[in-house]
Amino acid sequence: MSAAKVVSENYSIDKKLELDQLDPLFEVNENVTSEIFDRPNEELQFEEISPKIFGLKDVSEPLTIESLNNAIYELGVINLCWPEINEPVFETRTCFPKSYFINTNKERLLLAYAENFRRQFQFHYRSRRPLFLQAPNECGLQKMVCTSIRPTKLCYSDTTSWQGLSSLVSDYFDYEPLRKPMLHPERIISAYTAIVRRSGNPFELAHVLVSWLIGAGYDAYVVVGCAKRDVCMAIRYRTVCPEIPDESEVIDESPPSEEEPRYRLVPLPDLTSKYCKDMDRKEAEKQQAELNKIESERLKKIAELEKPPPDEIDGWRTHAWVLVLPGFKGVEEPFFIEPSEGNGYPISAPQYQQLDSIYNNENYYVNLQSCAEGLGSLNYDLNDLTCWEHLLAGEPFHRRQLVGIDCADKKTAFDTEKHLDVPTSWIEKLDITADEYEQRYPGSHKVIRYKKVLSEKFSPYSERDGVIKRIIIYEDYALSIPLLTYEWYKNRVDKMLTVKIDHLKREVREIFGIGRKDHLLKHIYSMDAPTTSVEGERTLEFNYYARLDHLTKLVCTALTFDEYYTDREDRLETRFITYTEGNKFDPKRQVKDIIETYSRNPDIPSKDDIWKKIFHTQENTIEILYHYDYNFVTNNTRFFIKPNLAETGGKILFYPDKTSGYIADPCTKPPRPLDVYYALCDNMESEHHSRKHIRDRESDITGYLKQRECELTEPVLFVGLFDTERNDAAKKGWQEQEAQKAEVTEREKDAEIDPLAPYLARMFGSGHGAGALTVKEATLVREQCLNDFRAKQLARQNLVQERFDKLNAEYKNKRLWYLANQFILTPEKESAYFALSAELAFQVHTLEVRLTRHRDLSSPRFKALEDYLDKHPLLKEFNRLRHYYRMK
Repeated sequence: MSAAKVVSENYSIDKKLELDQLDPLFEVNENVTSEIFDRPNEELQFEEISPKIFGLKDVSEPLTIESLNNAIYELGVINLCWPEINEPVFETRTCFPKSYFINTNKERLLLAYAENFRRQFQFHYRSRRPLFLQAPNECGLQKMVCTSIRPTKLCYSDTTSWQGLSSLVSDYFDYEPLRKPMLHPERIISAYTAIVRRSGNPFELAHVLVSWLIGAGYDAYVVVGCAKRDVCMAIRYRTVCPEIPDESEVIDESPPSEEEPRYRLVPLPDLTSKYCKDMDRKEAEKQQAELNKIESERLKKIAELEKPPPDEIDGWRTHAWVLVLPGFKGVEEPFFIEPSEGNGYPISAPQYQQLDSIYNNENYYVNLQSCAEGLGSLNYDLNDLTCWEHLLAGEPFHRRQLVGIDCADKKTAFDTEKHLDVPTSWIEKLDITADEYEQRYPGSHKVIRYKKVLSEKFSPYSERDGVIKRIIIYEDYALSIPLLTYEWYKNRVDKMLTVKIDHLKREVREIFGIGRKDHLLKHIYSMDAPTTSVEGERTLEFNYYARLDHLTKLVCTALTFDEYYTDREDRLETRFITYTEGNKFDPKRQVKDIIETYSRNPDIPSKDDIWKKIFHTQENTIEILYHYDYNFVTNNTRFFIKPNLAETGGKILFYPDKTSGYIADPCTKPPRPLDVYYALCDNMESEHHSRKHIRDRESDITGYLKQRECELTEPVLFVGLFDTERNDAAKKGWQEQEAQKAEVTEREKDAEIDPLAPYLARMFGSGHGAGALTVKEATLVREQCLNDFRAKQLARQNLVQERFDKLNAEYKNKRLWYLANQFILTPEKESAYFALSAELAFQVHTLEVRLTRHRDLSSPRFKALEDYLDKHPLLKEFNRLRHYYRMK
């Protein structure tokens, strides 16, 4: 009772603990209501029952059966008298395998061994907490905790890594905190029942996760110890959400050149005052120090307000989590996994305060080290007996250190070092169906509240719009002012994958997958923009490689319309359109300027290669800029004033005074007037095509926006071809195919095979009816059938006998050859002989078994054929006469 005294002196827990309600979290200059903390799952409003052994007790209180049972439970005493359970019932389940309510002899031996170990450990370490070696299961039968782990390998793609398995456990189960936080659980249901219920306490969740981790090849253990209140109660609104996407841009900076430049410019002399520079630097540092001090005080105040309220039993809250040791699956360092969260933590994580013991399906290890300096200071080498006490001396076998034993003969070494091992788990296989794996959240929906973040997860096809995950980032702790929203989608016909909503900028960003008809990849638009109009701020990015026009990006605003192209044959790179604002006489916007840029064409001279076309539609002018020539700082230009086609009758007339240009090379001859006229005609036609293209593009974008509005208001989900549960067409076809197979099978059962059919067809043809045969005809048909059966059986026997004799002779010859040459054979030839000899011996034995079986079954088969013919309706007259003469 020394442990009880120590605890009672440090903590006065005479009555039920009335834990203070968590203080609301306030940020600087924030007004947060306390209604958000009215959450039973996070605010410790569970019924926590305080222990009685660890509290002060009145010695005058009479000893009752209830108090005695409570003492036995709190001390972890193993009951070696097993009750007889005939019809176990747990919640709504009544059918249990016998292993759930009956202990085998080996299990009873292990429990007795564990009780002896517990007594010795308690005698030597009186100040330690009682060991957790057993717990009643859902049927009320005590089971050793090591036998409650059933290694199982799941067959899904992301269940080969610990990240996928831990995420599956955290998503699949609802967390149930312990009712008695300082004690071990009163019962631990089997991991299979926990999977059926989809909920469990920390020990049950740890058993499931360790079973799956061991099945996947990890060296995993269940850890029994103490943790902080937030971990034990699964309180997460004080922690930062680990699932927020990292959108920081990664800038790849090229490493500086190691070669020194041959020529270097001499820097200009610095004529500024060094004293002024130094004074400015000191003033800036002083201001920055003041700002840093204010910021540090603000952050310190926030951290102080965010602190959880004091916990009266801090350091004594029992918890179970998972430890993964190195050596398997590429694990190099030991680490912890929290099953309720699905996250991995280093062994020095501060939320874990005490480690009492660890165990898996092979052995139980008790920690003998002090945890005063944190769990990161512990030695996790389980072979070190000064740090870990083993329940079973020689288990597991791969950790044994066989000293003075010849390991060449494994069987002898194993028998020499044979110890009591953990019996096979009594739990059913911990497998889940594909439908359960897909619908991994209880109720197809799970909500987790982090610090200023709300995380929602949905099962596929559970929501109408196909969303599978949503993360909302808020400005305040009350989760009332959203800042950012991230959404992930799956199985949508419109190929939408993710959506980011910026509530401050009022901007929406949609990301699409490959496969849309318009080849759209990204759509960024303002929430205030018109839904079906291009006169709003929006950006569209396309998969240019799959488009015929090689359009890469569209940027729309109220007065601009910009197009970006990549790898076009005409070398067009951009097209910028500027509009004029509408007025009361003409509310529609009108095209003001069109600017087109082209890349360099190396096949023509730069003086003739157009770089930029500027169409001033309002001013009725055209401006042409050509590419820069090598070693020139200016480029050729040409300016046109378009003729009025209404005055010229639609003909393009050339007026030299309405064109001007600049030639960068003074030695070049000026262009001919005919060439200038041709350039004017080409550019006027290009302007006409550009304006027509702009109208068509605006119509296309308007149609796309209408389609997007329909896709967002009435989303359609894609169903896979092989998803027979949701694909109605595939399901109907599969059902029809199964019905056809059933009909064929039924017809085959109804149609009886007649062995006389070939002989009747040979004698009378295929049209023979069901009439009885004469005695002569029946005698002939019957004898032919029996003679053919005898001949067939004899032919089979001769064929098998011939093969047997041939292989047996070859085997004997090989044996004689080996006996004659065994001393001169190389190791390679000898190993090849043994392999061939083993194969021949197997084949000879197989043929001998077939021959013996054929001989044994020939007589019964012949007798069965005779009995069938004696009852055949077509041989009725023959059988009657035969029976008559036999009776005489």
